[in-house]
Amino acid sequence: EVTYTYAGSGIPRDLQQVQDAINEILNEDIGVNLTLEPIDFGAYNDRMQLQLAAGETCDIIFTAPWINSYTNNVANGSLLELDDLLKEEAPGLWASMPESTWDAARIKGTIYGVINQQIFPKPWGVHVRKDLLDKHNFSLDTVTKWEDMEPFLEMVKEGEGITPVYADDGSGSSLWRTQYYGYDGLDDGLAFVGIKADDETLTVVNLLETPEYREAANLSKKWVDAGYFPSTPTSSDEADAAFRAGLFAMGYHVEKPGNAVEMQTAVGWEFVSKNLTDPLILDTSGATATMNSICSTSEDPVEAMRVLEKLNTDPEVYNLLSRGIEGEHWVWEDEANKVIKYPDGVDATTTGYEPNTDWMFGNQFNAYYRSQAQVGAWEATKEMNDTAYPSQALGFVVDRTPIQTEVAQVIAILEEAGRPIDWGWVAYDEAMPELLERINAAGAQTIIDEVQRQLNDWKAAQ
Repeated sequence: EVTYTYAGSGIPRDLQQVQDAINEILNEDIGVNLTLEPIDFGAYNDRMQLQLAAGETCDIIFTAPWINSYTNNVANGSLLELDDLLKEEAPGLWASMPESTWDAARIKGTIYGVINQQIFPKPWGVHVRKDLLDKHNFSLDTVTKWEDMEPFLEMVKEGEGITPVYADDGSGSSLWRTQYYGYDGLDDGLAFVGIKADDETLTVVNLLETPEYREAANLSKKWVDAGYFPSTPTSSDEADAAFRAGLFAMGYHVEKPGNAVEMQTAVGWEFVSKNLTDPLILDTSGATATMNSICSTSEDPVEAMRVLEKLNTDPEVYNLLSRGIEGEHWVWEDEANKVIKYPDGVDATTTGYEPNTDWMFGNQFNAYYRSQAQVGAWEATKEMNDTAYPSQALGFVVDRTPIQTEVAQVIAILEEAGRPIDWGWVAYDEAMPELLERINAAGAQTIIDEVQRQLNDWKAAQ
């Protein structure tokens, strides 16, 4: 018996049916019965942290820099060392990526998480409703930065009477994205520490003090004041429902190949998307953006790793979890090109299984395409992975252990006083001096100095 706990948007109606279909294969192939345990995105982080802190038994869990923190979980002893298990029980998974990629998951030389192959660099950009682009005769061909969207956003606000830009309470209304502005954030959970990705001196800076962050914060405020962002952020589910209802014109996210089709599947509109991040940066947090780990309390770690091998190397098992059951939740549209569609009479709103989180479950390059327009997206994504500019700190992972107290104090202040600046609710020049004073008193410089020391040691050992 192996459990798999992960984040999702509620519990799909046909979860048990899909689980049974997966277990028909796993029972026969590896003698495992898998129990799927999705937890709502909004509750996942807190639920997992409580469960892990209590030392409860668990097997496979989803972890990342941005939710159910990978580095925190390692520091707390919640995750199992995987180096030997990977090589012995998951040889196909181990061989599917170069060791340099696996190095991104190492903390103090040890791997604690299985990297899900998907888009590694972050091509931050925009996805825009095609009907509104056509209506307002606006093309993305000349758009190279956030600001270039402003004429369109103004036309939408005045002409359509809707809020132009999608934003939820996960991202608020912030236009700050480290890679977009040329930085490697080193540790997504720290939020304010980073280096210029091309800086061979590896000089750690307080990102909040950089001209690029000030520029992003001022632009966010300009868009808030102009009414381009919602006046108050909503939950992801509420924002998605509003997007489906036609109350937003565009979103901004990682515009990986095929994302326009994924967004159409999620909210129903036809989109045109464009990457605005140049050059693309490959950093450690990008390579480790989505992972699955095995709990240190697992009673069956060998079997858990064998499940991860199946999820990453067996397209049938992976697509059962990602797409559901053939004939019930999807049918072939073009089997030769691995393109699927909904069965007759079924759509995104009526299907009993549509997690839409295949990037969470394993090797996304094994996923069936949802549209002919997506064919080739996996090859294009791999090309992005292979050609992105590697950060000078690729493979470096911050060890928070010596600075746990300072990190907790600073993050608490940033959550309270940093978000209003980040989201453009208050002016950067007015609010930042006080914020910097507060975080410096709480140990921000101590954190920067320790990260610099670790980075220097890491570089010397290369």
